[in-house]
Amino acid sequence: MLERSVSALAGLTIIDTTEGVAGGYCTKLLAGFGADVLKIERPRVGDALRRAGPFLDDLPNVETSALHLHLNTGKRSVTLDVTFATGRHLLRVLASTADVLIAPDADLIRDVTSALPPGPRPLTVSITPFGATGPHAGWRATDLIAHAAGGYLSMTGDLDREPVRPYGHQSEYQGGLHAALGIVAALAAGEHPDRAPIEVDVAIAEASTFLTGAALARSAIFDRESARNGPRPVGFSDKYLYPSTIRPCLDGHVYTHRHNRFPDLLAALMQEPRLADRDLLASPLGHADETDALMDRWLASRDKWRAVAEAQELRVPFTEVLDPGEVVDDRLRQLTARNFFTDVAHPVAGVVRQPGAPVLMPASPWQTRRAPLLGEHNNDVYRGQLRLNEREMTRLVAAGVI
Repeated sequence: MLERSVSALAGLTIIDTTEGVAGGYCTKLLAGFGADVLKIERPRVGDALRRAGPFLDDLPNVETSALHLHLNTGKRSVTLDVTFATGRHLLRVLASTADVLIAPDADLIRDVTSALPPGPRPLTVSITPFGATGPHAGWRATDLIAHAAGGYLSMTGDLDREPVRPYGHQSEYQGGLHAALGIVAALAAGEHPDRAPIEVDVAIAEASTFLTGAALARSAIFDRESARNGPRPVGFSDKYLYPSTIRPCLDGHVYTHRHNRFPDLLAALMQEPRLADRDLLASPLGHADETDALMDRWLASRDKWRAVAEAQELRVPFTEVLDPGEVVDDRLRQLTARNFFTDVAHPVAGVVRQPGAPVLMPASPWQTRRAPLLGEHNNDVYRGQLRLNEREMTRLVAAGVI
């Protein structure tokens, strides 16, 4: 049995100058596995995550944004305006002692690293909409634009209507995840004396193409472009597997799917002989409308829990479609059994229920610590680490630098 030890990234120092979901999620993952993440935030207003709702009691507050409380867990916060020359200088001093520097653009990285003293340099990471190079480098983009550029919107929604944007900030989460993986891979590769320093360049639009993996594979196999098909599979043949879709039931929705080896089990489950007829089984996607109508008649008399329980008794792979509240309630106790959720005390927001480790590594325990208050660690960093005196601190605060 593996013995529990210190977290995998303990001792790693990271400076995060990004704003928003992608950088926030990247450094949340790294902090969870033990890295010391110093979040650089703008004085008074803080990271953009702090200004994004929803807020506790629907009252805007830089300390109680749900996104901030979730994505900035386990980090330290200092305020610093890097648009000031003094702010850039202080960032360079901090970067000179860090292992990793993460920035929202390559220009900031170049400006900081070009003035660093000789010696070891931090691994540099840029997280931008379209990357640090290429014809679209420097272009701005929202999560929606990243989904469009990455191809995901070509597959969401009905073919004869506008595409449907996925909930939340999925492309930005993918960008943050790819950045975290890139950092770990670069650190594992290490530096080589005959090579240039390692740089990690993440384009959120490119990272979002990960969400289209199956469709890209089908397009390559069949040499055809995938197209939107509503909630149904993006298939190119009437013989494609069906059902594999989301359908309404008495109290919500259920994801319905055939048993791949025994497709006639769906007919036995719903007592619908038509679902086992040879012509329908030979052309499942070609009979999608008819199959949906037959399933809907059965689902209309059942809530999601009963429908799934009856299906799984026959090993037909149905599952409930849960809303966020139902996920937290965890009626099936799956997440509870794995200690997924954890309650974290915050001095302003109170007790905040947080998702736990996205990956379980028995030898490297995940740490879920609260999100910091804005500028909470200014004294620790500026007075303790950089040795600024009280007069210098007062001057920088008055000038809006920190």
